[in-house]
Amino acid sequence: MKTHTSLKVCGLKHKNNLLDVISAGVDYVGMIFYEKSPRYMVDTLFPEDVWFLPDEVEKIGVFVHADKAYIEKYARLYQLDIIQLHGNESVDFCKQIQDLGYPVIKAFGVDDTFDFSVVEAYRHAVDFFLFDTKSNQYGGSGKSFDWNLLNQYHGDIPFFLGGGVSIDQLPDILCRPLPKLFAVDMNSRLETEPGLKDITLVKEAVRLIHEDG
Repeated sequence: MKTHTSLKVCGLKHKNNLLDVISAGVDYVGMIFYEKSPRYMVDTLFPEDVWFLPDEVEKIGVFVHADKAYIEKYARLYQLDIIQLHGNESVDFCKQIQDLGYPVIKAFGVDDTFDFSVVEAYRHAVDFFLFDTKSNQYGGSGKSFDWNLLNQYHGDIPFFLGGGVSIDQLPDILCRPLPKLFAVDMNSRLETEPGLKDITLVKEAVRLIHEDG
């Protein structure tokens, strides 16, 4: 039974840093399989580096505009637990990935013009939404969007909240009445460089998340 908002740390590229992040007590670790990202990790984090991670920490693979064969290949190779689709994937494509046996997170870039009704079409094809800051980078922008916009979401699918979330912002997020907030997704604001997380900051994020629970 989930007793607190979960924490995902995304954009990990290096084995030792990944292990340190897991030891800090996070719930999810994200690995980016998008070659244009500065946090693309296939060349630095190898399948055997992640095969024996603790069962209580789930591995999320992040894909942008990838085809089904590419996703399936790396999902098997890295023994991923969850697939995050962070591009302009259709409802049908999300369902195809879900039918492979993977829970699916569908990301949406949010700005002041975002229409939350567009996510309704995906409700039978995904397990979670991720609301991130709209950018051309497909995540990792380090910028936040106006979280008051989340009051427009009235769906029943739980969501991850990303978009430049920093330690200082966590208390604000956690005190908001967001019944479908499942997890906070942190990335660039925990870093010393792209793909390398500051473990002191990660531990502080874990502390704040668990304090909330």
